[in-house]
Amino acid sequence: MPLSNNELGNVQRRVLQMFMDTIKTIEAIEENADVLFGTNAADVKEAINEYLKDFIRNTSGSGETHPEVLVYKTSREQFQRAGLYGTQLNVKERHVTQANEALRESLTRRVRSLFRGPFKKWVDRINNFLSSIASATGLGEALKELKDCLRDELPDDDKN
Repeated sequence: MPLSNNELGNVQRRVLQMFMDTIKTIEAIEENADVLFGTNAADVKEAINEYLKDFIRNTSGSGETHPEVLVYKTSREQFQRAGLYGTQLNVKERHVTQANEALRESLTRRVRSLFRGPFKKWVDRINNFLSSIASATGLGEALKELKDCLRDELPDDDKN
């Protein structure tokens, strides 16, 4: 069933919540960067903080549009075209929530080897969401790039 104008506000709220939950996970990764990224931790922390400053915390200083503004100016048609409505949104929301919670839970153990599995699942699930949200709102491309950098920076073994 198509997305109705009456449902638009609820979709916008849920999409923003999913995005901000993912930001919470990025912040948790930054807090644990020393354990996760070894000798590259300082660069990872700096990259995360640069993203957060420019796209979340100080958008007026960077000239970027805050995620909330982008989400709430997105039309019903754009959300629908991106599959961010109805059952598709329910599934994506469940996947994003589960992936964020699992990754943050793995971070509480502060052991890199226990982080790898949830991180890989998180990357896959977040990719799907970020592609959808970028298509609908224009939001998420920079986060998608940051996520790819984090994936590529994760050492292959626990020697680093």
